[in-house]
Amino acid sequence: MFQTRWEDVKGRQLRYNGHTWELTGDVGIEDSGATLVVEARAVDDVKGEQARLCFDIAGAPASLNPGQDGERFHLLERRPEGHVLVVKDAGRTYRYVLHRIEYL
Repeated sequence: MFQTRWEDVKGRQLRYNGHTWELTGDVGIEDSGATLVVEARAVDDVKGEQARLCFDIAGAPASLNPGQDGERFHLLERRPEGHVLVVKDAGRTYRYVLHRIEYL
């Protein structure tokens, strides 16, 4: 896994699995770029539960090149298929769909 920090994603919020999650900006790029793992904390829970939100590429096999570090986040949107993390890199746009959560 390749670890990076995306300041533009830090502080963004989304509602998933019964909680409102605030993204920390820490991002892991896994499976040769096919999966983005974004760390988050629950802001509507007094325990401040922490988790990793796992986004998979929509329309594989095209995905990010994890070896090229840099800010790539474009926007977070809600679509019929779920929460989508939109990433732009070298003239290309990738859409990663939230598919699972891993509690820490």
